[in-house]
Amino acid sequence: MRPYNPASTTVCGVDAIVLRAPDGTCERRRLRGARPHRRGFLLQLEGVDSADAAAALVGQAVCVQSDQLPPLGPNEVYHVRLIGCTVRTDGGEELGQVHEVMTTGSNDVCVVRGRGREYLIPLIADV
Repeated sequence: MRPYNPASTTVCGVDAIVLRAPDGTCERRRLRGARPHRRGFLLQLEGVDSADAAAALVGQAVCVQSDQLPPLGPNEVYHVRLIGCTVRTDGGEELGQVHEVMTTGSNDVCVVRGRGREYLIPLIADV
């Protein structure tokens, strides 16, 4: 598993995860173990006892229940909580809604869609 936030170790502190397939179906799985490996983690899931069983899960998103997420620090936000938020300028003009958050090398960027266009808005203090 490769986390969106490379510094996150959240998956190591939970007893279950939810696997979300590309078609949107979800399945809860007990987590028997997790350890860092290269740029991500190796997960040992209940009921996954062979390489073939693990290969069948490739491409699924690994999700953690929101009540199992660690508390946030000042000026922090979970990306998932930004999705669907309305974005306005300082003058109150509505630009649209956040559709995704991209992680870049220097800062995260909100992809905002509205008024027939797309805006890329960096998540930095000045903006």
